[in-house]
Amino acid sequence: MMPTDKQAVVAAVESWVRHRLEAAGETAHGWLHVRQVRRHILILARAEGVDPFLAELAALLHDVGRTQPGPESEHGARSEALIAPFLAELPLTEEEREAIRFAVRWHNSGRSDTQLLCILRDADMLDGLGATGIMRAFMSRSHLPPYDPEAPFETGGERWPALYCSDQFLGQMAW
Repeated sequence: MMPTDKQAVVAAVESWVRHRLEAAGETAHGWLHVRQVRRHILILARAEGVDPFLAELAALLHDVGRTQPGPESEHGARSEALIAPFLAELPLTEEEREAIRFAVRWHNSGRSDTQLLCILRDADMLDGLGATGIMRAFMSRSHLPPYDPEAPFETGGERWPALYCSDQFLGQMAW
């Protein structure tokens, strides 16, 4: 049965995303992160005059590509590829689908083509601030050594892929 109202669509998307993230065992960019990005984007959408329905869907869907292997820099593209068939099943207009796919695809880039993209990127980055952000930075790179003991705060420029956990944190601060 296809959802027909906005609340039902949001509930269906939330269930789909949560199932995928929990099945993948994703922690640093799992359900808790998505929930925070969702909270942030709803505030930003109201402030910036962006459709809160589209903003909420984009926030829910933005990191599902992290459940698939591949480079960090390409998780937006992986997310878009995963969500496209799912969005096609929902009662959305083609313009709504395209707006969501575009924002999800480019949220981890420096592009600023649409307001939805900008507030999604900002909401995502807001979850990287403070104590929670520090914890998530180290969780997302837990397979790496914590820092270079010879030069703990010198990355020698942008270092991607990250060689140390501290590179993730320093990268977040640079945004």
